[in-house]
Amino acid sequence: MNNQNVKGRPALISKQDIIECALKIGLSKVSMHGLGKSLGVSATALYRHVASKEELIHECCDFIIESVEIPKQDRWESYLYEFSKNFRNSLLAIPGSVEFIRYSQQFTPSSQKLVNDALAVFLKENFEVQDGFMAFTSVYTKVTDIVQHQEQSERLQTQGQVPPECLPDASEFPNLFLLLSEVKPVDYNAYFEAGIKITIEGLKAVYSK
Repeated sequence: MNNQNVKGRPALISKQDIIECALKIGLSKVSMHGLGKSLGVSATALYRHVASKEELIHECCDFIIESVEIPKQDRWESYLYEFSKNFRNSLLAIPGSVEFIRYSQQFTPSSQKLVNDALAVFLKENFEVQDGFMAFTSVYTKVTDIVQHQEQSERLQTQGQVPPECLPDASEFPNLFLLLSEVKPVDYNAYFEAGIKITIEGLKAVYSK
């Protein structure tokens, strides 16, 4: 669709158009000027929907979290396992979205709904509310760590920027040499499963009743 202004009429552009374009451009490159240029509209057309770049980032984060399916499990361990998979799927479905999520520290309408639902599960199982929140955010943060690592690795490989393998001196660093000599290409599905299991099993050890 041609978004160029027709004289006397506002540009035919929606907030969702703006959000989706910003996500495609990426957090590190997006600007209101560049966004307007990509969409073929003036900055004025953008400001009818978002007041600033910070508000735009906030809206992008809400758009991403809204796509995360809320788990149907009613036990906290199962809830976190299901949430971690749903969250990862949503982040990978929108390349670069994890950068927006990690940048923003504010609750959005969708994240309020998600966290409120998660806390209900923890409170039902007699957690203190702060402990429940810490357990939830531990998994939330672990998912973003793994997705960001995966996307960065894939980006470097696509750009041909993967550094050549360089093993340390075996006599000086024998344990590190042993580790790196056995390193294979990362299977991110297995890496994710292991990382989340370690996190949740660790939480079980800390909060076992």
